[in-house]
Amino acid sequence: MVLTISLAGCTVDPQWDRVGVDEFATTIKENPDGFLLDVRTTSEWNSDGYIEGATLIPHSEIVDRQDELPSDKDDLIMLYCRSGNRSQDAAQSLIDLGYTNIIELEVGITGWKESGNDVVYS
Repeated sequence: MVLTISLAGCTVDPQWDRVGVDEFATTIKENPDGFLLDVRTTSEWNSDGYIEGATLIPHSEIVDRQDELPSDKDDLIMLYCRSGNRSQDAAQSLIDLGYTNIIELEVGITGWKESGNDVVYS
């Protein structure tokens, strides 16, 4: 007898933490040595600003630019994009690269700014 279980339609919890603005801000403040990663495009970085201390690596370039990421796969990486969609793809790429300590801003920099938090412009 063969038992087949269909997982179609089931969702799997991500292997990283998706958090709101307040928790993300607290995480940044409490972890000054953490790696703050902006995964938007260069044009978004320039036009919409970025969170102070962030490093820009567009989500589509993470694998190719992994030498710019922390060498310790257990180091904290705090990442965000514009609205919280691309950062999910980026978080999965980081997981696939072996990173284990990832916090993602669920609402992106749009939600960050809407909550009254500051951004920096180049």
